[in-house]
This record gives sequence, C-alpha cells and structure tokens, in this order.
Amino acid sequence: MKGLVIRSPWIDHILAGKKTWEMRTRATSIRGRIALIKAGSGLIYGTAELVECKPALDLEQLRATQAFHAIPVSGIDDAFANRWTTPWVLHDVRRFARPVPYKHPSGAVTWVDLPTFQADPGWADSTPSVSVKEPPPARQPPSTGEHWRPQHRAEGPWVDIRLTEGNLRNNHFYLRTAESLLPSDCIGGSNKSDLGRAIRVTFEPGPSIECDVAGDKMILRARAQVRDFFERSGSRAGDMLRFMRVGEREFLVVRSEPA
Repeated sequence: MKGLVIRSPWIDHILAGKKTWEMRTRATSIRGRIALIKAGSGLIYGTAELVECKPALDLEQLRATQAFHAIPVSGIDDAFANRWTTPWVLHDVRRFARPVPYKHPSGAVTWVDLPTFQADPGWADSTPSVSVKEPPPARQPPSTGEHWRPQHRAEGPWVDIRLTEGNLRNNHFYLRTAESLLPSDCIGGSNKSDLGRAIRVTFEPGPSIECDVAGDKMILRARAQVRDFFERSGSRAGDMLRFMRVGEREFLVVRSEPA
C-alpha cells in the first residue's frame, strides 16, 4: 500500500468527512486504497480509496466547488495562484480509532511506500468518515398524477433518479426518493411566499446555487438552473441523474452512469 502525506487542516477535514477532494498541483496515476498520513506526525490516521483525478480547475470552478475541497473562500485566490487546482477524488474514507506509527523516509515526500502495511479492520472507527455505499432498491407507492417506476431509496450519500420527458419539458426532477438526504427545513411550500431555508446545490456541469425545495412537488425551486444543467449535460429521457449529499446543507447534481 502507498501512503499519501497530507498537511493539517486538510487531512483533518478528510477524516471528518468535510471534504472529498484533496487538491494537488498535478495529477497522479495511482488508484486504489491508500493510507492517509498526517504530515510531520509519523502516523497513519486512516485509509481511503483514490478513485480519480479531475482536470485542473480554473478560478471560477475552484470557487464553485468549495463544498468538495473545503478551501476557505479567503484562501481560494492563493490556492489558485499556487496551482493547487487538481482534485484527487477520495471515497470510502476510514478513520482509525488510534493512529498507527510507520517509518518515514528522510526528506520531504508526497508518497510513502508501505510494503508490509495492512489496515486491520479493528483499527477503524465503528462508522466510516465518508460512506459511499450504493443504496439498495426499495419499493414505494405511486404518487397521483405521476408515472411511477422503482427507484433507489436514499440509504447512503446519494440517490439515482431516472429522468422522464416530463422532467425535461418542465425543468425539474423529483426529490421524493432523496427526502431522507435533505434537511427538513429546506422544504418549503408551493410558492415563493413560503420558502424553505436554502441549501447549496452544485450542478456538474454548471454553477453552484442556493435554493429551497418546493414541497408540493418535491423539486428544486430553481428551474432555470435545472434547465441549464439539462442543456449543458445533454440529458435525455431515460438518463440517470445522481443527487449526492456532500455536506450538511450541500449537494451535487451529476449525470450518473447506468448501473
């Protein structure tokens, strides 16, 4: 196994589930489970799956994806100037109940080879910092006036939603199956005189916005931005859309590959 050396506070944010993108100045070809090492400590604090590297972000993208990299707004310009713009995407973060020592090589390094290291399941906390379990299918009753088909209930951090012609025509998608992911106070009434408390939604591709959920239909009230996302992503009827929770009040909307 390889260990990635990460400075504080970034490793702390990763272990706490507050960020899933570790920002670096260049991409890496390494994939799979890696150890998470706190810089200067000589200790392994957990493990994670390094699943992909995204292309380097421009300044606007860096600002729009703050929910994923957790760089403070006040530090984003400096991060961009210093080229900390390439996201290394981490999934299934497992924090150890007690850090594990290792022998660090001399000098400053990014990666440490750990040829004999194997994470003992007993070292991990009882729950992972970030869970990416795919929720199993579940049944639910149909809603009046809506064509129903089985979808995934939200038992992990996301739910997959199949788009219909009606969704594309009316610039919305239903969040009924994602209700357990949403804070209850974000669900408002049927019109703008009865708004819920805003959540932050990032469309990929597209901008980050703040809006509430119209409770009568359980859709995002920001239909113009949903239409823009459909156009940018080339969404069609039958495509799967993934609605993912990435923070307490922060969500990501992307097209999902079919299961």
